[in-house]
Amino acid sequence: MPTMADNPGASPVSLLHKLLLVDDEADGAEFVAALLRSHGMAVTVVHSASEALRALEQEPDIDAVLSDIMMPGMTGLELANAIRAMHPAVRIVLMSGYEIPEPLRDRERDYPFIEKPYKMDTLLAALRRAA
Repeated sequence: MPTMADNPGASPVSLLHKLLLVDDEADGAEFVAALLRSHGMAVTVVHSASEALRALEQEPDIDAVLSDIMMPGMTGLELANAIRAMHPAVRIVLMSGYEIPEPLRDRERDYPFIEKPYKMDTLLAALRRAA
C-alpha cells in the first residue's frame, strides 16, 4: 500500500486506490460507488458482511472499507472489528441512516462514522481520519 512518504505532496485520500463499499441498499451503494470512481478510486460494491470478508480475501490490496452499520447478519461494527483483526492497515469508515449508536460514539477514534445522507466532502474527510 502506498504511504505518504512515497508521495509527500499527496493527501491521504489520494493515496487510496481501492475501496470496498459494503451496503445492503444496492441503489445507494451504486450511486456512492460512481461518485468515488469519479475521484479516481477503484470501488468494489458488496451487499453483506460475508461478501465483504470474501472480497477482502480475494482482493488483498483493498486500501479502505466504507460500510453501513445496519445490515442483516453481521453489523458494520462487527465487520469492522473482523477486518481490523485480519487487515490492520485497511482504513475503515462506518455509515448509517440512523442516529449514531452510543457504543459507536465510544469507537469514533477507531472507526470514523458518517450519517446518511452525507456529502462527498464529509466522506473524504472521514477517509482522511480513518486509521
